[in-house]
Amino acid sequence: MKKHHGSYSLGGFIRNKKGFVLPYVLMFIGMIAFITVLLPTVMQRDAALIKGIRDREQARYVAEAGINDAFAQLKSQGFASRSNFTGSLDVGSYSVTFSETGGRHLVTSVGTVSGASKTVTAEVQDNTPTALNYFSGAGNDIMVKIHTNVNGFIVGDLHANNNVYLIVQPHARLDISGDVSATGIVEEGNQHYNADNKDSDLFINGQANDAATIYEGANRITFPVFDFTKYKEAAIDSGDYYNSDQTFNSATLSPGNGVVYVDGDVEILGDCTLNGGLIANNIQISGTLNQVKTGDRNVIASKDQDIAISGRLLTEEAVVLAQQDIRTHEHWGAEVSINGTMLAKRDVQMWNFRTEIDYNHIYIYPIDMTDESSGFNVISWND
Repeated sequence: MKKHHGSYSLGGFIRNKKGFVLPYVLMFIGMIAFITVLLPTVMQRDAALIKGIRDREQARYVAEAGINDAFAQLKSQGFASRSNFTGSLDVGSYSVTFSETGGRHLVTSVGTVSGASKTVTAEVQDNTPTALNYFSGAGNDIMVKIHTNVNGFIVGDLHANNNVYLIVQPHARLDISGDVSATGIVEEGNQHYNADNKDSDLFINGQANDAATIYEGANRITFPVFDFTKYKEAAIDSGDYYNSDQTFNSATLSPGNGVVYVDGDVEILGDCTLNGGLIANNIQISGTLNQVKTGDRNVIASKDQDIAISGRLLTEEAVVLAQQDIRTHEHWGAEVSINGTMLAKRDVQMWNFRTEIDYNHIYIYPIDMTDESSGFNVISWND
């Protein structure tokens, strides 16, 4: 029997294969074209997404920098002087605002980088001794008497945890550019021996004749507490420590660590220059003590007793602090000219004989205060 085999054509096979492959080739080319068109869009979208994430992260860092700048402002200027501010870094800018709600102190910083923004907030607790916000503060009384033919000038607030007494004698004048307050009473007037005793020569914020506003029954102020041990250690390290009573006569004191420390009493005679601070049990100024701001220990303090002035006390910038009283002796011609803050745990007595006063409040926050005077605590921080 003869078998029949179908014919085989190579050309037909190739034509059939071409017809089968062509749609895949066209699909592949189409996919390449689609990807070529779509890829830049996807890449741009991803790049924008990555940039947005990066900008927001950088905005957070910038906002945190604003919070840290706010802490620095609180440290250097205190809560009473805080104010909103703006700042910038290489990558962006920040805006910082302070607010107080229900006794809570809030700091808010908004960082902005290339249109992206991030808000960071912090709550802080004010530990600043409130006395530093005043030019003069007393744990008991403040007594100021301006004697005949003398003018007195005070720029800053006064507060006594007991009473304030302000007297101006004939042909004299006292100008106070600031508020006068007391936990007790404020008595003001002229020593003219007239019936009304109005304070015609006493000006408080430009007002005389009992027209000025005074504040009685005010809250008590709190005083800074210094870690005098650290001041002593600094003086020992620089060779400016004395273990007994000292008399400085026409001396120039330039302590290497910014403070002279005396375990005893100090008397100032002649014209003395002090570069920085001075700590002693008791300080008597019979000559001239001219203080120059140096370093960050600009404190003149009697850590146990008084600061008594019968000569001249002049400060460029300092906290003058007495554990007991700051007072002028019964001596003709004392002069007290202080830039900074003058505080006494008991009385401030500028009362005796002819004392010239020229006071200008500068907020100062020296180092080495104890924890209870550490400025502020951070209660919370929220990114």
